[in-house]
Amino acid sequence: MLRYFGPERVKHTGPNPANEDFGCFGTELGIPSVYWFIGGTDPDVYNKAKEEGTVHQLPVNHSPDFAPVVHPTLEMGVEAMTTAAMAWLEKSRDDE
Repeated sequence: MLRYFGPERVKHTGPNPANEDFGCFGTELGIPSVYWFIGGTDPDVYNKAKEEGTVHQLPVNHSPDFAPVVHPTLEMGVEAMTTAAMAWLEKSRDDE
């Protein structure tokens, strides 16, 4: 993914309560897994919250107040999913 998106577009988020057990499922079953966060907050809103130290107060995906900016969020999600599928298919082909 880093090869495609580049370091300016990929950030390691570290542990997160919303997904802290997700990796356990793939590990237990011996299945590779990934959990992505696609930024959907308006950049101006996010930057203001960052300046004010209130990023943790921004609504997230399970909040009734969560309303991501549709574009470019939707495009980014599709781009990430397509890139991952292509990488998986390429690896599968190489394994033959």
